[in-house]
Amino acid sequence: MSSNASSLVEILAVIAFSTLFSLGGGNGQLAIIQDHWVDLGILSPALFAWAYAIGNFVPGPKCSFVAGIGYFLAGFPGAIACLVGISIPTVVGASLAAHWHDHLRRYVALFMPAAGFVIAGMMLTAGTGLALNITIDPVEYLLVAFIVLGVWLKRWDPGIVVLCSAGLGVLIHLSW
Repeated sequence: MSSNASSLVEILAVIAFSTLFSLGGGNGQLAIIQDHWVDLGILSPALFAWAYAIGNFVPGPKCSFVAGIGYFLAGFPGAIACLVGISIPTVVGASLAAHWHDHLRRYVALFMPAAGFVIAGMMLTAGTGLALNITIDPVEYLLVAFIVLGVWLKRWDPGIVVLCSAGLGVLIHLSW
């Protein structure tokens, strides 16, 4: 948990606001969360990346990574605040969409192609912000290239690759 714990109201408000940019899964939230907590040093880039990775690895909605963000910021109450922050705009938006579906179908069709580019830009911003804080050794580049070639040419099961990588990471962490 962060030593500079954020208030639950702030967590709920930021997540609710970021949910407005999350069409199709949670990726729109990345840049907003990073800008609000990671760039200010309240949440470390490593914890942010860890929450995002676990949120994408476990079953369920892709946006569930925000529960990890909330937990790292304020413990279990922070995780619950994040889940409530996701739920409020989603429930209101889904209710309005269901009510106005027939009247707004034409506008939604115009909006959807552009939304993909906006979300892709927000993901790129978040990714480059995280990458700036990472130092990668040349051996690690070679290892990544080896794994990519193995998955591509030898048809290695990506799930097995992820599990082996996690196991290797644990072994390296424990040896330090």
